[in-house]
Amino acid sequence: MESAAHDPGENPAAGAASSRGRWRAYELPEDLRRALPERRPDALERFYAVYFDRIYGYVRRLTRDEHLAEDLTQDIFLHIYRSLPRYDPERELRPWVFTIAIHKLRDYWASRAFRDGRAVGRRAKDDEGRELEPAARGGGPAEELESREVGAAVARAIEELPEGLRTVLSLRYYEGLPFEEIGRIVGRNDVAVRKRYSRALAELRTLLDDLAPPGWRRNA
Repeated sequence: MESAAHDPGENPAAGAASSRGRWRAYELPEDLRRALPERRPDALERFYAVYFDRIYGYVRRLTRDEHLAEDLTQDIFLHIYRSLPRYDPERELRPWVFTIAIHKLRDYWASRAFRDGRAVGRRAKDDEGRELEPAARGGGPAEELESREVGAAVARAIEELPEGLRTVLSLRYYEGLPFEEIGRIVGRNDVAVRKRYSRALAELRTLLDDLAPPGWRRNA
């Protein structure tokens, strides 16, 4: 179900360009987008086909929990469905959808359930989480183990980022959204978003040095 993530070692600009190309081909045609406020069945069907797996993948990367991501994604799309009659078809659809998703994530991160779960079960979840692992490149058990350890280190590092940096990093690097569009989603201008993205990458590099498994060194 999860949308494809990029190898953390590849060029972020190349990864973003790849995502933009992949998703541009699947956006809703204008006639279906304009039919969304009426909740017309064919428009809804195409909308869910385009966005459900994408939002699920986005939420799962940020929560690092499959079942929680499923629950939050269902909640996000229930909110979207109820809000569709108020959606302005003149407004771009993608920023609107991701804004709702981010608000739901922020509600969860502010909840007691998240704080309690973070205190009790975070380390076990980190050790087993694999959603951000680089794709295996072949080799024997030693190479596979190293790949999993690196993936776990990247996941832990991203989780350590402040929420604002984590959000911008995910929207840009994994979703490939333009800085201007991310700005509309998070309520910042594109200059501020660019600075956040650069800061997120810098902090991620530092965290990877601290959290990487013994014997692993990131590429410069």
